[in-house]
Amino acid sequence: MLLPRILTAILGIPVVLICIYYGSMLFLLLLFVILLYMLHEFAYMVNSVGYEVHKVVVYLVGIITFFSIIFEPLQFNKNSLLVTSINFTLILFILFFIEIIKQKPLGSVGRISVEFTVPMLLGWSLAHLFLIRDIKNYGMKLTFILFLTIWIIDNAAYLFGVVFGKKKLASVVSPKKTIAGFIFGYIFGILGFLFLFRVFLIDRVFNFRDLIIISVILPFVSMISDLAESLIKRDCGFKDSDNLLVGHGGMLDRFDSFIFTSPVFYYFLRIVLNR
Repeated sequence: MLLPRILTAILGIPVVLICIYYGSMLFLLLLFVILLYMLHEFAYMVNSVGYEVHKVVVYLVGIITFFSIIFEPLQFNKNSLLVTSINFTLILFILFFIEIIKQKPLGSVGRISVEFTVPMLLGWSLAHLFLIRDIKNYGMKLTFILFLTIWIIDNAAYLFGVVFGKKKLASVVSPKKTIAGFIFGYIFGILGFLFLFRVFLIDRVFNFRDLIIISVILPFVSMISDLAESLIKRDCGFKDSDNLLVGHGGMLDRFDSFIFTSPVFYYFLRIVLNR
């Protein structure tokens, strides 16, 4: 499977890097397309095991969350900071209203939870990637650093896991992940993150303590994000979320490491840069 992974990466990585470089609407469009694919894959998986969720509702929850997070910092008016709270209230109202109309209380709590939790999380995660890219003066470099760090983690964990992996990390959740892969991914993630900050010449913007803290946290969060997506797939009985990306699975498989990593990185940056 190594050759298909490499070929897919050769085609896909330049597209992502170009969109990050130009940012703005081009990067927003890329994230939006990725989100649609991820929502499609999620709806297909959960419906295949009988959750009976509405695909349109899954799309709405993810898209509304995505744009709520993106537009909130723009501060069009004094009420702009309420956008996300208002939209979440509206989403939950709609979800419960639909279940009331259906008159099928059995399983309703499960359907509402499935339709809200993961689609919201996906929209939330990708929106924070856009917010990172939108950080004044440093956004492009910080986004490059995050993407490259996660790619380093993923590939180090995969390659060293294949070569040295014997003991499983979480065999029930993700059968192929090994303790060796986790350790090497973690180490290379820390070293790669610090190296990239130096290469992009923005390490001087942050003090050394802050860089060490986030370099230790980020690889761990990245790999937990990966396992979180594996948890969803195992619940639905899937090995890959799709076969869209040859050698990589689907969009959920490819961008799973960003689920918690992008919000964590964004809020860390906001705290540090606004001191």
